[in-house]
Amino acid sequence: MQIYAEDLKKFGARHGILYRFGDNDFLGENQASQMPSRPILSGHVLEETPRPGWLMTFSDVDVLEPYDSCSRLVAPLFICIVLKGSIDVCIGSRRHRLNAGNAMSARLAEQLPLQVHQAAGQRLITLNLALEGDAIEALSQQPAIGPLLAADRPHLHLWTLPGYVTPMLEQVTAPQPSAGQHCLLLEAICLQLLSHGLPHRDYIRCSGISPGERERLERVRRRLHNAPTESHTLADLALQASMSQTSLRTKFQRCFGLSLFDYLRERRLQLAYQLLQQGYSVQQAAHLGGYNHATNFSTAFRRRFGMSPSALA
Repeated sequence: MQIYAEDLKKFGARHGILYRFGDNDFLGENQASQMPSRPILSGHVLEETPRPGWLMTFSDVDVLEPYDSCSRLVAPLFICIVLKGSIDVCIGSRRHRLNAGNAMSARLAEQLPLQVHQAAGQRLITLNLALEGDAIEALSQQPAIGPLLAADRPHLHLWTLPGYVTPMLEQVTAPQPSAGQHCLLLEAICLQLLSHGLPHRDYIRCSGISPGERERLERVRRRLHNAPTESHTLADLALQASMSQTSLRTKFQRCFGLSLFDYLRERRLQLAYQLLQQGYSVQQAAHLGGYNHATNFSTAFRRRFGMSPSALA
């Protein structure tokens, strides 16, 4: 089956994903003219919901044209596994290449969108699993699992897929005797991914940040989130965190996956994005988003979202 840009755009509308083809901007709702007419992928994509709030997406495609995706999905847990081919992922300030046998687990939030580049000329087989908030809450009620889902776990965890799991994942598209057995197989696969994809407590402890420090870092993060237009200084934030400026810079990055001022810039741009969607002008969104100059705002906005603010407005 051939998959066109229009097909990807419809998929993205359901799951909060923007797409970019070639040198164009990420496509908004009214940018059909920028979509290439030739097919982007050839193959098949399977969507399943093994449990309420669990979305599994399996794709086995030939990438005919290079493209980028930007997920604006907010998911307490997102797992991506590459079975064949490779992708380049960027979340926050961290960039990684995932090759066959590599996987990542991430917390996707407004401040940490996931961007992925798929290069052309390869067969790409991936399996993604996203869990919504209610699904995470249900799992957290189990005493043995709850600590693995604690809010202080890392935003991004890279891991290697055990070899014995791969044959099981390849059964996703295999015919089963009944729909019930197919559902059980998918649920078993998801549980396997969770068992390997959640960092254990020793991994979390090794970050060297005490619970008290995490609490103070969270206060700083909330201040940046709730008052993004203020003129924050490193000295003031370090005083609030009761840390040296060097410790604050290092531990904030380790805890939240972004530097202090990368987080602040991301928060301001996300706020401006929402204002533009609500009908504010570019000048208004820039000012209310904490930017003194619309030119600087436009440059940062295009670099972040792959489109000019006027295109979204």
